[in-house]
Amino acid sequence: MTCSLNNTIKCKQIIGIAGTAKNTGKTTTMTALIERVYREKIELGLTGIGYDGEAVDNVTGLPKPRIRCERGTIVATAERCLPAGSAVVEVLTATKVHTALGKVVIGRVLEPGQVVVAGPIKGSELRSVNEALFEHGCRLVLVDGALNRIAPMVETDGLILATGAARNINIQELAGETRSLAEIMDLPVWQGTAGVEGTVSSSSLLSEKAAQELLERIGPADETVFIDGVVSENCFRLIAERGRDKLAGKALVLADPIKVLVAGNTLNVCRLLEGLKDTGVSIFVRKKIALLAITINPFYPKYRFVSGDYAPAYVDKDELKRAVSAGCRVPVLNVVEDGVDRLWEIINLMKQLS
Repeated sequence: MTCSLNNTIKCKQIIGIAGTAKNTGKTTTMTALIERVYREKIELGLTGIGYDGEAVDNVTGLPKPRIRCERGTIVATAERCLPAGSAVVEVLTATKVHTALGKVVIGRVLEPGQVVVAGPIKGSELRSVNEALFEHGCRLVLVDGALNRIAPMVETDGLILATGAARNINIQELAGETRSLAEIMDLPVWQGTAGVEGTVSSSSLLSEKAAQELLERIGPADETVFIDGVVSENCFRLIAERGRDKLAGKALVLADPIKVLVAGNTLNVCRLLEGLKDTGVSIFVRKKIALLAITINPFYPKYRFVSGDYAPAYVDKDELKRAVSAGCRVPVLNVVEDGVDRLWEIINLMKQLS
């Protein structure tokens, strides 16, 4: 990321917006941000992780918000998605990123309308797409994503998490999960040096055998344990149960919070990490991805058994906001009720501090 303190419009920045489930308000958040970007006259780029562009939810049959783009917006999307939108898009270049819907192309909106974004599924691919968007003049790139395909978001500068009743209508359970997500995103950055004496390193831990082998390599003189890839929930559990004595007083350094979020059930993983901390293990990440804000949506699709379809329903919006806000260190916003000004302030502050 490059940034000018005197002119935030010249800042190059990548912001991811990830929904924890369908209908949690991700597109509503993105649409509000896009409208604000247009008012600020900032060169905008849009892309997405995977595909999530249907007009009607394919499970509930309820209408979904679409992304509308104005003239001059640069979009990165799969070739076969271009005819699915109403915007007229001029293809500027094709990338080397392939998807099930064809190559990802970079295009400029010539006539405003709706666009469908479907993009890369790997972090390295998202990095190359972001670079292409910047090469075509973008200063702010918004990445449309979801929790179940969040891995490439490691290539963003900051993340906005959209959650709500469509994820879980039990407000207290939803709040607990959201706090766990926020705590994982807030893990501190390791300030030491890897590869020096007294360190043990491993790649991804996806099997209990790999986790056990790592524990066996840790000696009394080792001070730091590095895990450079994804650790499955079962491996975290094995480490927490069998490695307490070996890890006590040492530092466990993970790759980044995104690789922790994809490990399994977020609430379970967070509890396992807290259990390790309680036994004297210090837990860090090598790279931090800033959680900028959490947006909430009280809407959920309620199934009607008599008619066999879904209807819009809502939990108490004030109770939802209070519960999710409790214990969260980042702002919790209802974009429909609160507007987008606070969210825009957070993004601008991030630019100025870069």
